[in-house]
Amino acid sequence: MKVRKNILWGILFILAAVALVVNKLGYLQGMGFWNILFSVILIGICVNGIVKRRWGNILFSAAFFIIVNDTLLHMENLTPWTVLGVALLGTIGLNMLFPTKSRHIRNHLFTEDMSGVKWGESDELMITEEGDVVQQDVIFGSSVKYIKSQELSKVNSDCIFGEVSVYLTEAVLKEHRAKVFVDVIFGNANIYVPACWAVSTNTDQIFGNVSVCGTCDPNGENKLLISGDVIFGELVIHYV
Repeated sequence: MKVRKNILWGILFILAAVALVVNKLGYLQGMGFWNILFSVILIGICVNGIVKRRWGNILFSAAFFIIVNDTLLHMENLTPWTVLGVALLGTIGLNMLFPTKSRHIRNHLFTEDMSGVKWGESDELMITEEGDVVQQDVIFGSSVKYIKSQELSKVNSDCIFGEVSVYLTEAVLKEHRAKVFVDVIFGNANIYVPACWAVSTNTDQIFGNVSVCGTCDPNGENKLLISGDVIFGELVIHYV
């Protein structure tokens, strides 16, 4: 998977280099260096969203691509609020009509409006009591989730222009193994993990940051893998 991502981003940045040359030759009037750079990043996010069928990633990256290049596309009348509204409403609708596979959670792990997506400024506190897969999606909002699953195997947390916190301090891992996948786009994510667990990370950062507070036990019986993408955002892993 990491190789495929490297190939995708490598191709996109090579195309960006070509676009810079073409722009200097006068064939891409209205596109400067930053327009090209942001466009490449947004195209990469969109492609990644298509592969993973993440509607928010697809629509919001497309919306910001239009905003960045509205003059070139002659869509000034639609930016920024119209395209952002379309992305927001489209994400809600598509999440309701075509929820991702990870949202089909066994044993009705938790109940959330809008297919698990949190909208707005208010904080949300969710507690899960059973099941092995947990989903947490936030767009333009914030969410705090305390996971008390007794057989946890996977956590998916998506954060777009928001803030999420995931507490694993009371969770029991299924067969002592679990994975956490985090997608952070223009947001902040905090993961709280018992310090006695052995934790490894495999994240890709694009103008983002991943930091650690505390230390874990590399020989711990419980093994946790944290992976994902951090794009213009921050992921903090807290060992408690």
